[in-house]
Amino acid sequence: MSHAQKPAENGKTPPQAGAYVLAKLRDLDVAVTETAPRVLAKESDDEAIHDLRVAIRRLRTLLKMSREIFGRWHTDVVRGAFAEVMRATGDLRDEEVLEETLEGAAEGPELEAWLKERRTREQKLRRAVVVRIQRGDLDRARLMLKALLVFPVEPDRNVELARFARRTVERARRKVEKRRDVEVTDVAGMHELRIAYKELRYSIELLADALPIDARAQLEPATVFQKRLGDLHDVDVATEVITNAKGLPAAARQEVLASLATLRNKRVHKYLRELDPLGAEERKAEEREEERKTEAARPKSTSHPHRAGPPRGRRHEPKAERPRPSETGASPSPTIHDAPLDPGPDRRK
Repeated sequence: MSHAQKPAENGKTPPQAGAYVLAKLRDLDVAVTETAPRVLAKESDDEAIHDLRVAIRRLRTLLKMSREIFGRWHTDVVRGAFAEVMRATGDLRDEEVLEETLEGAAEGPELEAWLKERRTREQKLRRAVVVRIQRGDLDRARLMLKALLVFPVEPDRNVELARFARRTVERARRKVEKRRDVEVTDVAGMHELRIAYKELRYSIELLADALPIDARAQLEPATVFQKRLGDLHDVDVATEVITNAKGLPAAARQEVLASLATLRNKRVHKYLRELDPLGAEERKAEEREEERKTEAARPKSTSHPHRAGPPRGRRHEPKAERPRPSETGASPSPTIHDAPLDPGPDRRK
């Protein structure tokens, strides 16, 4: 019996990380399988590419967490296969988000002509993604994943699930802490902070069943900060594209850049407000009021009322579930920057 399978004090072997991760990876593979046909469908589905990217990103994140279980080399080979598909969809998703970010930024025939060319590029990128999936790139990545999962986990690599979960989340939290003092003018640094928050969010979501309450309580703030930083990143990407745009007259370029600068300032303000607990509570009150107004304005008829779909923006993802205060005994607005979680006595990397 390996040290990872040492019986608990009650004589029962505690849950192991290997079995949990295997089950989660199979679930994520199903999510990828169910989303891909929407990308290939002839009917327009504005969220298909985004949903496929989220499914693949979650899968790759869990594989990254699981290097110590499956071995770094084999795990990274599988992650790399899925990364090829991610790169193919990346430019397309960037185009979708760019158009939304530039909506209302400026008016005039010059900008409209430029946007028309970008829409043509978007159509070409969409066809390229469809071709890549049809020729089997995604299927090959999934086949490599199945090959990884078919073998049992080496006993000496397996660890207790609770310890694995806490250690993984703590590692992700420390990455956030390392980057959170970045200046808002540092575009690259803010992008790295967004990625760190995203990894923290995914680690909590994917390992939630094995985490204690204090770790799960970090999910809501991680989700909020990821969204704020994602909105900011969209503006930074649009600014870079417009700055380097060919065929866009100087006057139109300056008008759009000025509009984007104003939009960035607004989104920076929203991000900074989240750092202030009072500002975060103010934001929640505003959201509740907005939801109340939306509900009041919704048609009362039950015969198929029209409901607008979610925005096409890159960052729309399922809203994180928040631990109930009655369960946690904690404040309903926990901060993410509390004292480090105790990862347990096993501190192997």
